[in-house]
Amino acid sequence: MPSTKTLLLSITIIVILTLGLTYWLISDLNTNLMEEKGVTKQSGEESEEEIDPERYVDDGTNSTADDNIPTENHFIKTLHGMTHQKVFADEKWTLVEMTDKRIDDMLSILDKVKDTGQYEHYDLYYKALTKWKNGNFENAVDIHNQLWSMKGGTVGRADRLLTAEEEQAFVEENYN
Repeated sequence: MPSTKTLLLSITIIVILTLGLTYWLISDLNTNLMEEKGVTKQSGEESEEEIDPERYVDDGTNSTADDNIPTENHFIKTLHGMTHQKVFADEKWTLVEMTDKRIDDMLSILDKVKDTGQYEHYDLYYKALTKWKNGNFENAVDIHNQLWSMKGGTVGRADRLLTAEEEQAFVEENYN
């Protein structure tokens, strides 16, 4: 039979190893969750300066210009990304350049799904895109926040429209 000292030492080592392993597993799980949400390890906040590889940035290959009809989720994500060019928000994830061609492509998709019930929020998208096509972006903050809310947003609520100078800087930084 082992001595009391050996037994206590063994139990202590097992407890320390168990606590260390548990801490490591929890830290690793937390790190993975933070990476999925785009949170940086240094600051604990989402970074607007650095583009996370998981961030959806339009590279011109967005599927709104082809014959396929994207899912409503993809349509929302694209439309939401487009609003980021027009609105001020502390956090912006999903960047899709808002161009006349993109607006036309999105309206074309809506024409294809009109009266099919395929897009639950068809009217919202149609009204927004029609105004944008006519050069009226006054609704961009409201549209952003509605889409943001539909996607379960918790950070990055839009506060106001960007000024012309802010929008130009945003476009140059993210799309040129």
